[in-house]
Amino acid sequence: MHVRRLVIAVALLVISVGSASPLFCQPAAAQPDTLGSAIETVLNRLSSDTGLRHFYALRQNQPTWYGRDGLNSDGRIALEAIESAPADGLDLARYTSAIEPRPATGLDATQVAYRDVQLTGQLLRYISDLHLGREDFKHLDSDVDVPLVRFDDVATLSQALAERKLAEYLRTLAPQSAQYAGLRSALASYRSISQKGNWPELPLGPSFDASSASDELLRLLQARLVFEDKVLANTALPSRTDMDAAIRRFQSRNGLTADGVVGTSTRAALNVSAAARVAQIAANMERLRWMPHGAESTYVQVNVADASLTVIDNGQVILGSRVIVGRPQTPTPIFRAEIDDVEVNPPWNVPASIARKEIFPKLKKKPSYLADHDMRIVDGQVQQLPGPTNALGYVKLNLTNRFMVYLHDTPSRSLFEHNERFLSHGCIRVQQIKPLASYALNGTITGAIDRLADAIDKEQTVHLAVKKPIPLYVEYWTAFPSADELPQFRRDIYGRDRRLIAVMSGLRFASVNHSTGNCGGAG
Repeated sequence: MHVRRLVIAVALLVISVGSASPLFCQPAAAQPDTLGSAIETVLNRLSSDTGLRHFYALRQNQPTWYGRDGLNSDGRIALEAIESAPADGLDLARYTSAIEPRPATGLDATQVAYRDVQLTGQLLRYISDLHLGREDFKHLDSDVDVPLVRFDDVATLSQALAERKLAEYLRTLAPQSAQYAGLRSALASYRSISQKGNWPELPLGPSFDASSASDELLRLLQARLVFEDKVLANTALPSRTDMDAAIRRFQSRNGLTADGVVGTSTRAALNVSAAARVAQIAANMERLRWMPHGAESTYVQVNVADASLTVIDNGQVILGSRVIVGRPQTPTPIFRAEIDDVEVNPPWNVPASIARKEIFPKLKKKPSYLADHDMRIVDGQVQQLPGPTNALGYVKLNLTNRFMVYLHDTPSRSLFEHNERFLSHGCIRVQQIKPLASYALNGTITGAIDRLADAIDKEQTVHLAVKKPIPLYVEYWTAFPSADELPQFRRDIYGRDRRLIAVMSGLRFASVNHSTGNCGGAG
């Protein structure tokens, strides 16, 4: 550890902006006499970094982390924080660079100044990444619109130093949610498994269950499952019944049909390596850093990757629902909005792209198609009238967002029974739409059900006022903790993980532009 810390300390002698351009040049032969003037000289050589200049202006250009005898106590705290970056899924190399060793004590003013400015620059980068996430990563997909979080890294760091609370400040930068803490713990666990050689892989073969598998195959499956199943790991001689239960637990944790059959999908999930899970967890931690910290205590959350919706009221889950979300070709975006209107018996104004691609070809083949589906053309736009066959069902929850996405009912309710529910044009069909609408109307999931039923029976389109706008977070979590402290995983149906993991690994990846405003459509 001491050797590693020395390497990091030494590495902090070089700063780069971008991939190659130096943040400052080597000093001239003439060296300033005081630490303050040395700091000023270094800052004057910087190409552009107003944050560094502001930080040192607040400190009268005095060094913060170094003295002539090397690192001080705050400097050691700062280095230890940077050294812990991998525990949060951050790339340590982003904050350090390998260079020739230099003496750590007996520093002259110029050496103190350069080391101090170096550490400040890298620490501010680490602070921003840990608290807000990487700004360049947020724009990898065009359909991500999360709230802007205002955060002054220079001011908050300066205040922490002034109050002698640097260690506490650095500990609270990451999201303080149970979800983040659970993923951080899982990251350490799966990284340890990976470093020790991974778990065994199941060979290709026909589907099987615990009752039909050979003893040899069952032993291999047990050796694989114990890495993620505490119950099985604590069972000395598991029976076939125990193995069946373990298979079903694994399937549930991975969003698979819990039928106890190790088929293609279950085998594929079992053979995902621990290293791949490490990367997946780190990607989800990065997305968590993009979201507002200390989110509202009352809100609706949609996890698109899990095709599920949850209502949280004053910190308590009061409603869960299956949802149907966008196909891979028409993904549901990531965004925050507010539910501000309940529309009963809504007409469906068919987006032009859907009409062009789906309805007009059918109309050409069958002239009665519009009449057969209660459709008409109004001002050049296809509109489906309210009723039992309307693609939006009987209830629609409107929200203001640039993607024109909303929550709605559906006449094709049998689709909610499917395990794979990625079937829409981007909008979100909600199985428990009436309890959700009731909650929007009066703050309870049952109190406005009769009012909704009366409005539906009148067969007229009406807009009902919500009690107050309800925050809605539409998110994409393919890894998240559960009540048993074991992480759950979901398939990366839209490839968001794949793209984010690639850039987090230093690979170039072109941004992806997704079409928006293409919602609606029957199942």
